Amino acid sequence: MSVLDTVRDVRERSLFHPQNKRLAMYIGVGLVGVAINQAITVGLPRFGVPVVIAGLAARIISTLTNYALNDSVTWRGRGAAGFGQWCWRGVKYVATRLVGIAIGTVGLVFFHQVLGIPLFWANPLSIALGFAWGFGASEKWVWASEDSSLSFEKVKRTLSPSGEGKRE
Repeated sequence: MSVLDTVRDVRERSLFHPQNKRLAMYIGVGLVGVAINQAITVGLPRFGVPVVIAGLAARIISTLTNYALNDSVTWRGRGAAGFGQWCWRGVKYVATRLVGIAIGTVGLVFFHQVLGIPLFWANPLSIALGFAWGFGASEKWVWASEDSSLSFEKVKRTLSPSGEGKRE
């Protein structure tokens, strides 16, 4: 599914469709993450921390914060209960966000150091690069239903010592 397909799907659905509500909540959680990210990315260099290190630290901290908020607000009720399930969703979320962090960090360097855009504006631009990827990956994989090929229960059965559930 391309970004254009996602935009077209959102436009064709009712404003009150559950996925559109999740998108609005995802944007709200994202804005909290942007505020955290911006404060760290712009604040740490004032204490002598290199911009790339500050940007990377900001992305890691805001990603963990966003996971906790998205799990409890945006996709509340979509994931199975239990600490193991929560950790498994966290692993999947972090895996998808590693791609976003890489894209954002490269974007930050490109916008700020190559194009010369002030850090205050370069950082939100770099964050925007991973927005569509992040929502799509969260919707389709991180908080996917239990029949997903990488659900916690299926992975647990596949890795069990008894071999129960393994493919033959």
